[in-house]
Amino acid sequence: MNIAKPNLPVKGLVITVNLIVILLCCTLAINLFTYGFSQKIFYIASYLSGFVFVYTIASPANRLRLNKTILLLFSALFILGMVRLGWAAYINKAFENFSTPTLNILNNYMLGGKRFMLAAFIVAVIAMYNNDIAERTIYVGKTMLWVGALGALLFGLHEYSQTGARIKLTADAASSSSYMVIFLYCTYLWLSVKEANRKWIIADSSFALIVLALVVLCGTRVSLLAFMFITLCQISRFYGLLQILRPKRNRLFAFIIFVIFAGMTSERWMQGISDIEDYNSNSSTSVGARVAIWDSGIHFLPQHLGFSSPDNRTVTAREFISRVHPGNTEGYNNVKYNMHNEFLEVATLQGIVGVAALIFFYVAALFIWFKRHALMGISMPVAALFIMGITDSVLIYSPTSMLFSIAVALCTIRPKRHKE
Repeated sequence: MNIAKPNLPVKGLVITVNLIVILLCCTLAINLFTYGFSQKIFYIASYLSGFVFVYTIASPANRLRLNKTILLLFSALFILGMVRLGWAAYINKAFENFSTPTLNILNNYMLGGKRFMLAAFIVAVIAMYNNDIAERTIYVGKTMLWVGALGALLFGLHEYSQTGARIKLTADAASSSSYMVIFLYCTYLWLSVKEANRKWIIADSSFALIVLALVVLCGTRVSLLAFMFITLCQISRFYGLLQILRPKRNRLFAFIIFVIFAGMTSERWMQGISDIEDYNSNSSTSVGARVAIWDSGIHFLPQHLGFSSPDNRTVTAREFISRVHPGNTEGYNNVKYNMHNEFLEVATLQGIVGVAALIFFYVAALFIWFKRHALMGISMPVAALFIMGITDSVLIYSPTSMLFSIAVALCTIRPKRHKE
C-alpha cells in the first residue's frame, strides 16, 4: 500500500490524529489553571484514539503501521496502568474502613491507572501516524502550550500575591504543580527544531523563562534540577554544549546565568543544606523526613512483596520511625501520604508486580533511546520523571500521571522543519 496517497478512510484517520494532537496540547495548556476541562478533553482524545487504533489494527493494509517498537511502548504503558488499576481494585475489595489519606491514594491510583491504559492507545496512534501529523498542527500545538504556560504564570503570580507561599496552581501540592510544569516543558522543547526562524527562537527562549519562573514559584528543588538537566540536554541536542562553551565570552555568559539562577533559587538550596547539617540535632525537617520515610519503606519491603494496603504501610512505618527515628515528627506525619520515592512508593504498595511494571516501562524507554528510534523523544519526559522520582512519588497524583502520559505521547512526534 502506498500510504503517501491514502484512500478516503485513511485521510479521515489522519485528520482525526491531527485533531487528537491538538486536543492533547489543549489539555496540557489549560490543566494548570482550570479545573475539570482538561480531563474531559483528554478523555475525548483517548476515545478517538481507541477508535483509530481498532480501525487501524482491523485493516490489513494499515496494520503494518504498528511495528514492534510501538507495540513495546504501548505494552509498557498499558501494563503500568493495568497494575495500578488492579491494585486499587483489589485493596478496595479486600480491606475496609480506610483513612482519608488512603482513600485519596486509592482514588488517585485507580484514576491514574485508567488514564495510563487509555494513554497507551494515544501513544500508539500518534506513533503509527507520525508522518501524517502536519507542520501546521505542530505550530498550533506549540502556540497553545506557550499561551497556556503564560496563563499558568499569571495565575501563579496572582496566587503568590495572595498567599506569599509556594504556589499550587490547580494541584494538591506545590511539588505536584512543578512536576506538571516540567512535563509541559519537555513536550514543548521536543517539538522545537534546530533550524527554526527567529520568531520561533524568541518564542522558545521566552517559554523557557516562563517555565523557570513557574518552577521557582513552586519552590520544588528536584524540579529545578530537572529543569536544568532538560535545558542542558536541549542545548546539547541543538548546538553541542562543549561547542557553545568554547569561546571565552560564552563561558562568561554561562557563568552569569548560573549566578542569576543560583540567586533566584538560593533560599530552597540553603534550606536543604541546613537540614543536612543539622540532621543529628534536628531530623524533623524536609530532608530528615525523607531519610526516615525511606528507611521505613526499606524496612517494610521484605515482609510485603505482594499487594499492601496504604493504612497497613502507614502503621508499620510509623512504628519503625518512632523506634528508629524518635523525634522525627515530620517523617512520622508525612509517611501516610507516600514514600517520597517513586520506586519505594510502588514497591511498598504494589510489591514485585508493581516494581516489575515500572522497571519494564523504564527499560522500554531506554531501549528506544539507545536504538535512536524515531520515538526517542520520550526520553525527555522519562528522564525528568526519573530525576524527580528520586525524592518524591510523582505518578501518585492522577493529574500528574495524565500530563506525563500526554508528554510521552506528544514526544513521539518527530519535529518538523519550520519554514521561513
